[in-house]
Formats: sequence, structure tokens, C-alpha cells
Amino acid sequence: MSGLAARGWPDPPAHLHFLGICGYAVSGLALALSELGYRVTGSDEDAYPPTTDLLAAAGIPYSDRHEEAALWRWGRPRLVVLGNQVQPGNVELQAAIEAGLEVISEAEAQGWLAGGRPRGVVCGTHGKTTTSTLCAHMLEAAGLRPGFRLGSTSRNFGVSVRLGDLAGASPFVFEGDEYATSALDRRAKFLHWHPLVVAVLNLELDHPDLYPDLEAYTAPYLELVAGLPADGRLILGAGEKGLRRLAEAAPCPVVWVGGAEGDWRLAAEPRREGAGQTLEVAGPGGLRLTMTVPLPGLHNAGNALVALATAVELGADPAAAAAAARDFRGPARRFETLGEAGGVMVVDDYAHHPSKLRATIAAARQVAGADRQLIVVHVPHTYSRTLALLPDYGDAFSGADLVVLGPIEPARERHLAGTVSSEELAAVVRGTEVVLVGSADEAIAVVRERVRPPALVVCCSVRGFDEVASRLLAEFTGRPAGSPAPGAPPEPVPG
Repeated sequence: MSGLAARGWPDPPAHLHFLGICGYAVSGLALALSELGYRVTGSDEDAYPPTTDLLAAAGIPYSDRHEEAALWRWGRPRLVVLGNQVQPGNVELQAAIEAGLEVISEAEAQGWLAGGRPRGVVCGTHGKTTTSTLCAHMLEAAGLRPGFRLGSTSRNFGVSVRLGDLAGASPFVFEGDEYATSALDRRAKFLHWHPLVVAVLNLELDHPDLYPDLEAYTAPYLELVAGLPADGRLILGAGEKGLRRLAEAAPCPVVWVGGAEGDWRLAAEPRREGAGQTLEVAGPGGLRLTMTVPLPGLHNAGNALVALATAVELGADPAAAAAAARDFRGPARRFETLGEAGGVMVVDDYAHHPSKLRATIAAARQVAGADRQLIVVHVPHTYSRTLALLPDYGDAFSGADLVVLGPIEPARERHLAGTVSSEELAAVVRGTEVVLVGSADEAIAVVRERVRPPALVVCCSVRGFDEVASRLLAEFTGRPAGSPAPGAPPEPVPG
């Protein structure tokens, strides 16, 4: 552990206390450090599975609400790690500051742990979770034993964070996050990671609670790119709006992915391969590869190309990386097929932005074909995003036969209730029938009444809408919610 100590990290079994411990990245870090022998505790509120289940299985104690007593419940912490869901004025955070405890953000902690290693940041508005997860899987298949910090659980690795080779030899992959670091640091998280390789998939306004317009949203990306070393690489999605500005700001070579002239590009149209697709890839120097990706949709073809380019820049053999894509299981809740029963397939997905919904529905229609009924259950996420992007929802559900629309998930924005409603969103939707519901129970009832097998039901939300996807599948199979679907592949064991 001397390598960590040299970076200012305490040696185990030091007591580490995590505020906001149930977030994907924060819980992943807590689990990884617990495995290294640290005594880990934490607190959170509004927590929900699967991270709560993982913490419980690991024996990590946490309080289900923030209060000063929670900070001291398991003794005085040596270090407090702060998740970005913890809001300014949080009583537990204030108590830690007043007690003189060292407080660092989750993003800073991850940067410390990856220091001295070749680091790659995969970012952009859409597709970064799938792309970074696939990149890590490719690096593993190439024998490089990467560390990673992802925004969801990798279904191949069973975790969202892995430290990899702490001695500094293996690469480290970050899912880039442009949202604010913490209540104490409003800079974008990815500015703490000082990468050798940056991949940017696309740029489109998001997080309007933090960035009022696209110019403000682009600013941290420009700062990230400007910080690349001269021997680094910037990987950009060819043909994506706004990325030319990033190329102009880069102090290092730029690798373009996609389009007709990209350094990495498709040499032919993707071929359907079950629910996935086979890609003929043209790479630098006349390289030709075949890559089978078990994910549908043109957007996932593009994601796979960027993952391949990034893995190669981080040291992977191109052929080994491309071959690894065939057994990629994806990140949790990114077009995750839960099972099929009674002629109804149920897919769980994270889509919460109009552009993400379009891509997910296009992929679902590709899987379903033209004749199969396609039902989308969707819960908008945050009032600020829904209000700012309201006009973009007009055609966001094109291709679906029916949309079952639930109430907006407020997340950190309960104080903005009333600024916009799901009724207002439904009013702008064109060409697709929308049924409004007030709860997951109502959504399940509507789907049961309206479904006409063969059908595909895609559930799109950030927080799972009370596990509506698994509950729907249970309805069609007559099994308890949460138990494995008939014929479902086994889940990987975390570790």
C-alpha cells in the first residue's frame, strides 16, 4: 500500500466515511476500498437497489439518512469521501467540516487512486457508459488488467469501480462526467483525472440546472482537452456537431471515429446478428477487423468503434480488443434484456434525454421488427431537464406504438416541483399515443391491459421507477419480482 500512501492516501485499516454512499460510482469506490482492507462506513438518503444490496452483501454499514450522529456512529473517520448528490448545507457535511475532518470528493479520490497510470476518459452527452464499459472489457481481454470508474455496474465485471494494478502499470478508464464534482467544488468531475487519452462521443445540451446553454456546457470539455499532454490523444466522433472546436483546442494528435473518412470507420453497413450486429471495421494504416457487438442500434455501432479506438490508444492489441466485443454483456440498465415470457420481451434502460430516447427506441424497433408491438414506459428525470428540453420531446418517441408516461423523477430538485409536469410533456408528443400514469402500479396495469403479444416493452428511467421492468416481467411469467427470468444468463459475481 506504499504507492497509495505516497499519494496522500491513508493506509488500511483506516476508517473512511462516505457521504452519498449509494451512488453507483461512490458505492463502487467504497466496495473497492473495503476489499483493500479499509474500514468503510457511510450515509445516504433516498437510496435504492442495486447499490444498497451490494453494500449490504459486503457488510458495509451505512445510515439511511444524513445527520450529524451518522458521522460519528462508527467512530471518528480518518477521511470523509463526498459524493456529488450531497447538497450544499448538508448537516453531516457541515459537521465534518466543523470537526476539521479531511473531506475529499469521490472524483478527487478516484484521481488519487489512478495517479501515475495511463488514464483514459470517455465522455460526451450520450453513450459514455456503454463505451467506457466496453473499453474496459476490451483492455481486460487484451491482458492489461485495467482499473476503471464507471457510471453503472459492468455486467462482465460485476462492479462499477475496480482499482486494477495499483503499482501503476495498467491503464485506468474513467467514464467522464461533466457534472459538478461536489457541493464544495463546482468544477466538472472529469477535470480531476488528467488523462493521456480523451474520447468525446458527442455534445448536446444537458444538465441545464448547471449549464444554462450549450456554450457553458462545452466549456469544461474545452478545458479537459486543453489539458492533454503533447503525447496524448483526442478521439472524436466524426460528424458530431461542436466537436471541431475541441479538435482545434487539442495540443496533441486527433483521432476521428466514424463517417466516411474517419481514422476508424465502418467499411460496410452493420449486419444484424441476433439482437446485436457485426461490424466490418477499417482502422489506421489499412487495418481491417470484424467486430460483433451484442447490442442493437447504429448508436451502439458508433460507441463500439470509439471503445475500440480508445482501448488501442491505451495499449490493447486491436484484434484482441475487437474479438472481446462478442462476449460483452453491457452495463446494467443500458438496453438490458431482462427476459421474455408469454410473447412479451422486457428491456430495462436508462434513457432520460430526448436524444437517448430516440436512439433507444430505434434500437428497440430494430430488435422488434416492423410488426411487433413496441411499448415504452418512461419517467422523465428532473424538472430542469424536462423544462429546458420540452420541445425536443415532440418526436422523441417516434417508432413506439404506445408510451406510458409516469411522473417526473425530481432527484435533487424537489424544490422545483410545479415548474413543469408530465402532462405538459405529453402535450408536445406528436404521432404516438401517450397514457399518463401516477405510479409504477398504474403503469403495470396499463401495459397488461394494452399489450398485444408478440410485443417488446422498454422501460426507460434513471431510478428504475420502483423496479417497474422486473415487476412487469414477473407479471408475465408469474414468478416473484427479482428472481431470474427463464433462460436468463447468470449474473457475474462481484469482485
